[in-house]
Amino acid sequence: MEFERVITIAEKEFADTLRGKKFLLIFGIYLIVACVGAVQGIWSYTSGSSFLGIPPTILDVFQRMGTTVSTFGAVLGIAAGFDLISGEREEGSLKVLLARPVFRDEIITGKVLGGAMTLALATGLSLAITLGLLLLTGHLPRLLEFWLILIFGAVSFLYLFGCFGIGLAMSAVSRRSGEALLFALAAFFLLSLAVPTAGTVVADLVVGETPGAPQIIDEKDMDIWYAYKEESQRHHDLRESIVQAANLFSPEWNYDEAMRAITKPHLYLLMRGPADGDRDAYSFDAEPDPGEILSYLWTSIVALLLVPVLFLGFAYAKFLRLDLR
Repeated sequence: MEFERVITIAEKEFADTLRGKKFLLIFGIYLIVACVGAVQGIWSYTSGSSFLGIPPTILDVFQRMGTTVSTFGAVLGIAAGFDLISGEREEGSLKVLLARPVFRDEIITGKVLGGAMTLALATGLSLAITLGLLLLTGHLPRLLEFWLILIFGAVSFLYLFGCFGIGLAMSAVSRRSGEALLFALAAFFLLSLAVPTAGTVVADLVVGETPGAPQIIDEKDMDIWYAYKEESQRHHDLRESIVQAANLFSPEWNYDEAMRAITKPHLYLLMRGPADGDRDAYSFDAEPDPGEILSYLWTSIVALLLVPVLFLGFAYAKFLRLDLR
């Protein structure tokens, strides 16, 4: 594999994507909605309204932006990849490209790098606009907030790149761009909606009904009550384990989980509980510990990493064996 040829292909794909009317339309809508969310977040932050006694922070602004990424970002990522292979098959340009002294692995690697560059630009531009709006209104993030914003940007890019991988994989198995787009959207919604719903149904079937609470007449029945509480907790923990396992297959759920933890760290730690289990010792005035947050999030981050790895790996394998006759 010649790295120079890969870079040339990546630059071409990057330029072609930015010139594409469909992508620019979706990108424009994405930026507009992200800016509207940022303005709403700035207004909410400057209003000073608290939630559950938790004071607002600059990170609330990016929480609104994260909601945009969760919905429109998936469409943006898929739009960047769904026609990279199928589109060239329709036009016949893929045969011409393969007739040149270039290998298939160089072509697919260049396309992946070009897509990554496009999504990095989209993520960086939306973050830059939001930070610019904050600076124009006289709000400067503190050091910890700045690092959490960078982590938010990295997780957002990873989510978009996973959606791009889904689009590219469907482009490799489709002969037409329209089919690739439909397959990519179907795969995304299957993972994001159908699988978590199925997980909840399976959890209810496996665990069964919640045990009924016993009647307590006097202190002699307290042992029965404690046994019921223990059984009820086991029932709840087993059900939650099955539901959580199913949710890990959903890129949207994993991104939302990471976004909530990064942009609402105090609320997230309050809901999950501090590492030592002492909720009363938790203070909203203290700086949230990024290490403690990441200790809860590592499964979601690994799951987000697996989406592009699996789908791009499938796209590589399919493209290297693609029959263009």
